[in-house]
Amino acid sequence: MSASVRLVRGDVAVGIVPHRGALVTSIVASGKELLYLDRATLDDPTKNVRGGIPVLFPYAGKLEGGRLVAAGTSMGQHGFGRNRPWAVQEQSEGALRLRLVQDEATRAQFPYDYDADYVVTLLPRGAEVRLRVRNRGTGPVPLSPGWHPYFRCPAAKKAQVTGSVEGFTADKLGDDREFDFGLVPPLTRETEFQVPELGTVRIAFSQEMRHMQCWSQPGRDFICLEPFWGPANTINTDARLDVAPASVSELWMRIELGG
Repeated sequence: MSASVRLVRGDVAVGIVPHRGALVTSIVASGKELLYLDRATLDDPTKNVRGGIPVLFPYAGKLEGGRLVAAGTSMGQHGFGRNRPWAVQEQSEGALRLRLVQDEATRAQFPYDYDADYVVTLLPRGAEVRLRVRNRGTGPVPLSPGWHPYFRCPAAKKAQVTGSVEGFTADKLGDDREFDFGLVPPLTRETEFQVPELGTVRIAFSQEMRHMQCWSQPGRDFICLEPFWGPANTINTDARLDVAPASVSELWMRIELGG
C-alpha cells in the first residue's frame, strides 16, 4: 500500500502520496470527491498511476523522437517527475512542501543543477499546487511542465461535460472512443467546467501557461483537463521556459468546487 499525507481544514481534505511522484490522490470539498483514482495502479510501482493529479516534470507531453535536444538525452512521455519520490520538507495544517529526490538516473536524463519543490495548499473549496524550480547551475534549465488532473465523471456522461474554453464541444467528447485534443485557454487562465455529479469545477493557473489538453479513455469514469506550459515537444522549441542561473521560476494551478 502507498503511504500518504492528509491535509484537512474545515470541509476540505486533500491526500498526497510523496513517494509516487508527489501525487495528489484526492480533493474532497463539501463532501464531494473531485478526483478519479485507480487504486490498483497507485499500489503497483511498475505502473503509471491512473488518477489524481500527476505533476508533469520537466515537461508535459511527448518529445519528438523521445529526445531532449538541449541535453542530448532520451526521456519518455511527461518526463520523470510523476514517477519519482519527492521528500517532505515542511508540513502544516493547511500545506505540504516536497522536493524532488534526484539520483544518478534523474541526472542521466536531465543533467542540470536545480532544486524542484512542490507545494500543495488547501483552499476554501479545493487546493492549489505550486511548482518552484531553482537554478543552481551556470546555464539555463529548460522546462515545459504541466499537470494532469483526472476528474471524476461517469463514463456514460462524458458528452455532458461543458466548459468555458473555446473549442470544448460535445462532439469532441463521448465514451465511444479515446479522445485527446488540445485547447487554447482564456487569456485570464481561469476556466469553469460543468461535470456531471460534481457541478461546477473551476481551474485556474499561471498566466504564462498557454495550453490545455483534454483526454479520456472509453469505459473509464474520468475526464482529464490538463493545464500545460505548452503542447507536446515545446521543451525542444524556443517557446519553452528557460530558468536562468541563480533564479527561481514558479507555476501554479488551483482547482476548486464551485459554490
